[in-house]
Amino acid sequence: MTQKTGIATRDELLSYMNTGGESPKYDLIGEGFSELTENLNPKTKDSQYIHQKSGTSSIIGYAPTFDFTAELDKGDPVAVFIAEIGRDRKVGEACETDIVNVYTWMDAKTAGKQVAYQQKVAVKVDNSGSGAGGEAMALTGSLMYKGDAVKGEWDPKTKSFTADSEITPAS
Repeated sequence: MTQKTGIATRDELLSYMNTGGESPKYDLIGEGFSELTENLNPKTKDSQYIHQKSGTSSIIGYAPTFDFTAELDKGDPVAVFIAEIGRDRKVGEACETDIVNVYTWMDAKTAGKQVAYQQKVAVKVDNSGSGAGGEAMALTGSLMYKGDAVKGEWDPKTKSFTADSEITPAS
């Protein structure tokens, strides 16, 4: 059971990757993964007009990525899915999927479900499995966000995501 107060820890933010394509099959990004770090990469606009002594800055957008470091676990569907993209040097839609980030400490509107964000991503693989002798094979790269995330609910029992726009309010 996740605590609803206190400092959130990384194991309370769960990320799932669709490894099933058109028929979504969400697998936990976890086994073998030692790092999964979101970088929001905010885009800014800096302005300074002739009557101003100091300029101003505004956030005008984001170009987020989720950088990962993992060991190539031959039995983990996410690691296998990512490694195959790199080995086969897939491009375009062939290296795209979606992920769902689940905030396990945040209850959704529907009982038993959690707040989640679904995000389309392009999987950029920097290392699809290599390393030094006697060591685990490395798997590194980034999940590059495509467009805006969709807020919704995650059902931990069925491993399914429902967008807020698809949820019928209780009457």
